[in-house]
Amino acid sequence: MPDIVLISGCSSGIGLATAQLLAHDSQKRFLVYATILKPLEQEEQFRLQAGDALNDTLFPLQVDVTKEAMIVDAVATVMKKHGRIDVLISIAGVNILNVTEAISLDVMKRVFDINFFGMVRIAQEVIPGMKKQRSGRIINMGSIHGLGAFPYMGIYGATKQAIVGFSQEIAMIGRFFNIWVSVIEPAGVSTAIMENMIAQRLGGHAEIERNTSTTDIDGTLSKCFDNPDIYHPELLATSDLQNPSDIAEVILKVATTDKPHFRYQTSEACRAYAERFFKDVTGDSHIDYQVAELKSFRTKLADKQAN
Repeated sequence: MPDIVLISGCSSGIGLATAQLLAHDSQKRFLVYATILKPLEQEEQFRLQAGDALNDTLFPLQVDVTKEAMIVDAVATVMKKHGRIDVLISIAGVNILNVTEAISLDVMKRVFDINFFGMVRIAQEVIPGMKKQRSGRIINMGSIHGLGAFPYMGIYGATKQAIVGFSQEIAMIGRFFNIWVSVIEPAGVSTAIMENMIAQRLGGHAEIERNTSTTDIDGTLSKCFDNPDIYHPELLATSDLQNPSDIAEVILKVATTDKPHFRYQTSEACRAYAERFFKDVTGDSHIDYQVAELKSFRTKLADKQAN
């Protein structure tokens, strides 16, 4: 009997890659219900990647994770048809990059509503059924930002660190119901999340520059993510970015592993970052490390612009 899987955030990127990987599983181990933002006829990328799995092992559900009624309806649809959800994978999310004091509370709340509260809402709907059936897997999309914040992305990092805290608690209680909870922590991934951020007016260096209150230091340092060749190249350089399919493979492993770990870094660079972070209980080394990286970046950027 195939596992019933519900995945949020499948219009593109990691969510879409995960949905299509599980739906095309050669062993037919999964029936996948994938949430998309728009009606199916407007989701060309989803339809193309779904292929012959569409309405066979892959079933789209139109859901905006900020709309509680849509979440309730989606979970009810799956439960009515199958009576259970075996695996919940929460991936829906947006990015934000800006000078912290320039971000309105409304924008902060919007990002939290999508990245964190959307995940919580879905979990709240699914967990009671998992407790009743005494089994389940919950896989939440974290990030390297959930280990330690990066400059100008503190709000995004805060949502990812909130995901870790919430996931830890449901993991503890989940063990008593044979529910296993894991957080996936990628570093740089080749997706459209930055482009989507700009399109949704959630920041970016150009927006920082347009703000007349931006200091010269912020104007320079905030260029770091536009120059991955000289800022954290081991994590962000284009040549080293992981593909969504790489992350999907990790998720597949977690979904099929007996008693999976709580945290999964998806690359060696991310694991090295995590090891550095967890060695220092004061947290000072992470701040010192990021400050040193920014100072190095500022020097390298000046040299780059001079040449």
